[in-house]
Amino acid sequence: MFGLVVMFVRIGSALRTAWERPTFRGTAWTLALLWTSATFFYSAQERWGVLDSFYFAVCTGLTIGYGDLAPATDLGKVFTILYGLLAVGMFAALATQLAQAFTTTHADRAARFKARKGKAKRRHDSS
Repeated sequence: MFGLVVMFVRIGSALRTAWERPTFRGTAWTLALLWTSATFFYSAQERWGVLDSFYFAVCTGLTIGYGDLAPATDLGKVFTILYGLLAVGMFAALATQLAQAFTTTHADRAARFKARKGKAKRRHDSS
């Protein structure tokens, strides 16, 4: 359980670091716009509820594909092909940027720890 808490804290820290970068914010906002557009499209075209439409948009973008929902109209199928190509790329870009921020945050934390350890050792040695 402790490990799970530590993981969430580290992910939160990486998200804060990533959000400071304009490319991450731009990618996140673009993905949000893509989700919103797909949600409205599926809701109107396929006559699904908003929650089902959003669920399908996220599952498609993450390439999960449970198969419980599928577009029935030709326009819906064409839209899903195009949406899938865009959404998968956006999810991958966002995940890559988050991983870079996670790595940077972890490296910075390790460097600060090492520097504190070095200062403590110098104080101890000079005593």
